[in-house]
Amino acid sequence: MRMKENTFKKVLSNFPQTLFVMLLAFLCISSCKKDEATTIDGGYSYFPNAIGHYCIYEVDSTIYDNFNHDTVLYRYQIKEVIESYFTDNMGRTAMRVERYKRPYIDTIAYANLPWTLSRVWAFTRTNSVAEKLEENQRFVRLAFVPRIGKKWNGNEFNTIGEWDYKYTQVDEPYLINAMSFDSTLTVVQKDEENLLNKRYYVERYARHVGLIEKNVIDVADDSLVIGVPVLNRINVGVIYNIKLVDWGPR
Repeated sequence: MRMKENTFKKVLSNFPQTLFVMLLAFLCISSCKKDEATTIDGGYSYFPNAIGHYCIYEVDSTIYDNFNHDTVLYRYQIKEVIESYFTDNMGRTAMRVERYKRPYIDTIAYANLPWTLSRVWAFTRTNSVAEKLEENQRFVRLAFVPRIGKKWNGNEFNTIGEWDYKYTQVDEPYLINAMSFDSTLTVVQKDEENLLNKRYYVERYARHVGLIEKNVIDVADDSLVIGVPVLNRINVGVIYNIKLVDWGPR
């Protein structure tokens, strides 16, 4: 009888300590819940690499031509398809990405227009980064594992000059063109403005889809009108927006 009494007292004496450990474990699990999906796969699903995967984008572009004193508007669709794998010049498995284009014609629906092969790019996904070879320029578009505030040089492998890419959102829901995504991340590639120019480059990616949106503002004006933002006095540069309208296979 005394043995049972001693055991009961021992359990009671350890109860506060046991409760503390359980509470600590619960808080740890709760605080890590938001990053759980990213940790499991390293964020790789933000950059799909399956053969046949495709994305269709609608592009709106405004070109400010200082030489001809003209503003030109462009609208069209782009389709990117992962066509095959190949071994690049570094011995890595890369993706051949075929890019098709069709123009906007106000009297004809996009669906009734044929796709024309426009470019061939190459994408590479490693354990640490996702690269895109675009027009013979290699960009480091994503860095794994994604987390808010993480920075890297997106131009490490080209001649453009150092740009500090940065994650500003990770695993956030997003709605675009009536399509809802529960996990997206945002990469700010460039964000600077002064009296003469404004440069803002940002991309958004969704899990299992890839790039879903890109916004670029790269404009300038040399008139030095004090108090008037560059965006209100552009004489040279480009503004364009790329938005996902379809993707697959699903």
